Amino acid sequence: MIMVPATNAAEKDYTIKSFHYLTVDEKDVNSLAKVNIESNKEIKITLVLPKQNQKGDWLAYGFTSEETFQAFIEKDKQKEKQKLKNDIGIMASGPCCTDFYEFKNKGGQYIYWRSGFKDLPSSWNDRISSLSTASPSYSYMTILWEHTSSQGKGKGVSFRHSDWYGITANMASDWDNKASAIEIK
Repeated sequence: MIMVPATNAAEKDYTIKSFHYLTVDEKDVNSLAKVNIESNKEIKITLVLPKQNQKGDWLAYGFTSEETFQAFIEKDKQKEKQKLKNDIGIMASGPCCTDFYEFKNKGGQYIYWRSGFKDLPSSWNDRISSLSTASPSYSYMTILWEHTSSQGKGKGVSFRHSDWYGITANMASDWDNKASAIEIK
């Protein structure tokens, strides 16, 4: 389903430009380590936190394989369930779904997805510029993949719903109009 949302000019800019990795495969990295997504080919999946360091780099956890990422998810889901208390208000398609927009700050048309993995249809391939996640009471995480499942998914960038619900994440050049598949866990 494609819909056109109203825009909110007062919304804060959460453009994802560069990352400061706190951990890679759950191991602490040097506090001075700033790794740009293009310069570190070892990191396959990035979990973005809604916090920045003083230089404006987004704090993140890096994973070198989907297996290490899945192991983290299983442990982290248990922690998140214990922290989850109240749901926040309804977003565009409701708290059950993550909304994906064609322009920054929830601009233009959007699609939404409730759960599972989906290769994007050709009309949405390489078109996502921002997203708003589902509520953490409905699902745990949203992942954008650079390739379809038949192409091996490639790199991914993920957003834990308990961190990002109610916040619009804007994709910078590394991820703007690059996603070919989406996954809601």
